[in-house]
Amino acid sequence: MGTEKQYETPEALFERVSLRLRTVGLESAVEALINVCVDKGSPPPAKATAGVALLRANGMLVDKAGSGKKVKDPSEMTGDELQDAIDRLKRDARAASALPTQGSVQAPEKIERGAPCAFD
Repeated sequence: MGTEKQYETPEALFERVSLRLRTVGLESAVEALINVCVDKGSPPPAKATAGVALLRANGMLVDKAGSGKKVKDPSEMTGDELQDAIDRLKRDARAASALPTQGSVQAPEKIERGAPCAFD
C-alpha cells in the first residue's frame, strides 16, 4: 500500500472509489450482463434477469402504470409534467388508502353472547 493512499482522507478515498465504480465497475457489470445473455449455457432465468437489467440500463423499459410512456426523471420534467405526476401519485394514494388492508378487522359494536367482551 502506497503512502499516498495510507494518508488519504475519507473524502478523497470516496471520490477515488466512486470514480473506479463509475468506470471499471460499470464496464465490468455491463460486460458480465452481456456475457450471461450470449452464453448458451446460461440458465433461462439468468438470461432473463440480465436482459431486463440491460434494457433498464438502456432506458428501454416503460412505465407499466402509465400509458406506455418512458419514465422521466423529475429533474427532466416541465412544470406541467411535474404537476401531472403529483396528481397521479395523489390519486394512487387515495385509491390505495380506500382499499382494506390485509388482516384488518373492525371490532364489532357488541358481540351477542353472555360473557363480557374486551370491546365493551
